[in-house]
Amino acid sequence: MNNPSAVRLIPVAPQLETRDFEDVDLLYEKLSRTIPEDLEPAPARVLVFPEYIGLGFYLTAGGDEALSAQSLMGAMGNLTRLRKRKTLWNFFRTYLDFFIGPAGERLKRAVFQTYASDAWQMYHEVFSNLAEAHHSWVVAGSILSPPVVGSEIKWRVKGSELLNRSVVYNPTGSIAGVVPKLHLTPFEKSFVNPGEIKNWHVIPAEFGNLAVFICADCWYPELYAEALAQSATHYAVPALVNPQSAWNEPWQGYQPRQSTPADVPAGLTGRITEAEAWLKFGLAGRLEKIRHHGGVVSQFRGHLLDWSAYGESLVI
Repeated sequence: MNNPSAVRLIPVAPQLETRDFEDVDLLYEKLSRTIPEDLEPAPARVLVFPEYIGLGFYLTAGGDEALSAQSLMGAMGNLTRLRKRKTLWNFFRTYLDFFIGPAGERLKRAVFQTYASDAWQMYHEVFSNLAEAHHSWVVAGSILSPPVVGSEIKWRVKGSELLNRSVVYNPTGSIAGVVPKLHLTPFEKSFVNPGEIKNWHVIPAEFGNLAVFICADCWYPELYAEALAQSATHYAVPALVNPQSAWNEPWQGYQPRQSTPADVPAGLTGRITEAEAWLKFGLAGRLEKIRHHGGVVSQFRGHLLDWSAYGESLVI
């Protein structure tokens, strides 16, 4: 088909709470109910879920010990105790891998590595099934995971690298592509590997080419240049603004400051809100300057233990 106008872009961002991850089947049902019915059928649909939706599956993997903790840090401690030997091995492996950071951040990295296979399997099954059941392309938010290898029958994680990745499924439920996050937040930098632009690719689809930018990546012009070089037609952004209150608070600017693109006016930090900055320098503002056939931002909303996030999703 390859008709750029023959697609509907849809953000799917329900209010998510810790209890939603107690039962993966019930989570699937909640996500499925949130997907709008196609009142005016389009030849293709792209369902875009929020960044870090995969974080909840790590709590699921830890069962009651993780889900009933008072905080995410408390859950990390419980997850460590449940699989102490493997977590300690992954902790010491961070030194072998020359991953630099404080011991607490190394331990956080080790916990994610320890439970990555469990979290990945649940994440994959939920979003693969959603894509197939709703006959839609699915941009499955994002999940922290080492590289994933395998086939449609058996997938597994491999290696010690830990990246924030978005997996894209086609309407048959098969993986169409995996996209890494390149520009990490200060929270991520101490325990997550940044992706490399050489490993970033648009996703070919019957309606065109889909460019997926994970959250902060959509604020940087060089990725748009790369997307256009790869003939991108549509854009999807799984996103997250944390904490919940930050959305309407003064914008803190690019982090780090030296990464601020040349086309961003000086003096706006603290003078506009986070929400206004998203419109100016995120996907909406950037797409005003280039050719495209549509874009969508899907913002996380809800709480996972003591961690909260909120943002307004957008279709362009």
